[in-house]
Amino acid sequence: MSNEFPFLSAEYAARPQPFWKNLRETDPVYYAQEYGFWVISKHEDILEMLKDPYTYSSAAGPGGGLVAGEDGEQRDDNGGMGFLPLIQHDPPEHTRIRSLFAKAFTPKRIAEMEPAVVEIATNLMDELHQKIRNGEALDLVDDFASPLPVYVIAQMMGIPLEERHRLRMWSDSLAIGAGEGYSIQQQLGSRKEMTEGLSEIISAARHNPQANTLISAMLDASEEGENLRTEEILGLSKLLWLAGNETTTNLISNGVVFLLNHPDVLADLRNDRTLISDFVEEMLRYDGPVMGLFRIATRNVEFRGKNISKGDTLWLLFSSGNLDADTYEAPETFDLHRRNKDHLALGKGIHFCMGSALARLEAKVAFEWLIDLLPHMKLDFENGKRIPVPILSGWVKLPMSVDVGALEVAS
Repeated sequence: MSNEFPFLSAEYAARPQPFWKNLRETDPVYYAQEYGFWVISKHEDILEMLKDPYTYSSAAGPGGGLVAGEDGEQRDDNGGMGFLPLIQHDPPEHTRIRSLFAKAFTPKRIAEMEPAVVEIATNLMDELHQKIRNGEALDLVDDFASPLPVYVIAQMMGIPLEERHRLRMWSDSLAIGAGEGYSIQQQLGSRKEMTEGLSEIISAARHNPQANTLISAMLDASEEGENLRTEEILGLSKLLWLAGNETTTNLISNGVVFLLNHPDVLADLRNDRTLISDFVEEMLRYDGPVMGLFRIATRNVEFRGKNISKGDTLWLLFSSGNLDADTYEAPETFDLHRRNKDHLALGKGIHFCMGSALARLEAKVAFEWLIDLLPHMKLDFENGKRIPVPILSGWVKLPMSVDVGALEVAS
């Protein structure tokens, strides 16, 4: 295989791992001339760049302004949501905002969400069982993998779950690949409605604080007399909605596909449910929901003998780094008992995902339910659709069928 990176080709979309391996072994700091960005494919190099935000800036957003749509045209990778704080900030602003946000989005708050996550998953499974009884069409993404994180984030923010239709419209129309089911006007309308809806909730919380909601906690967060600004709280709320929902949805759908293709691993989980957390961790490494994020060079720099110029865009390919044989033993083998769990799937350095504990919790709860249903499930890959944007790994839709006999087993 020559040094090539067919970023938007069907061949790459179907199986990108051989291209990553070739780059790691032959040209780990590769300039993709056709697309105008550098591809960083080895674990140690990605880690070095992630830990140097002064040289490799996040200001252009997670897609570096270079994410292409299905027609190959460049798109605003923030989906028209505007500037997203934290993920697009560099120090010192990033330090200030992360410190304040951490006072609201605490490990204790996330741990206390477990009963709510279990309740939401239980209700979704009950609804799924009813659809099975009724003989209705089923879709893994639409019926479970997507609504679970949507409703969890909504409850954390203090958005009434009774407004399910509104919440699903926000999530579905803003998701990657939404163009298939929503017109541009509908997508723009949903973005506007989401901004207005979140602004109203923030305003109401400011005048009438709600106990134990994340938005009220963000309003209360202070450090040395400084609070988060209203526009920052709005931006952080959008970021939580976009990043939190998409990431967990992809993790769940990818995990289901993997288990159906690897019944031996599914059997291990069914025999010992304490392994579910290990499964989630290895799934993050093996097929993470985010293949990589972009950075912009802030100065001219020589890296591994390559001259990177100020203003150049670099794609830090997390998923490739997670398969690097110099870092992991037998990296292309899924190992439920792998000792080295220090992967890049959730980032590293100052931009390490603050929602990582929540994503892990949601996925653990999801698979505690799903492993009983999976032996009775079939997925219709022919009519399914993968996410069309090559920075993410997951599914937009994945029709499924479930044997009615599964209801007694999975209840």
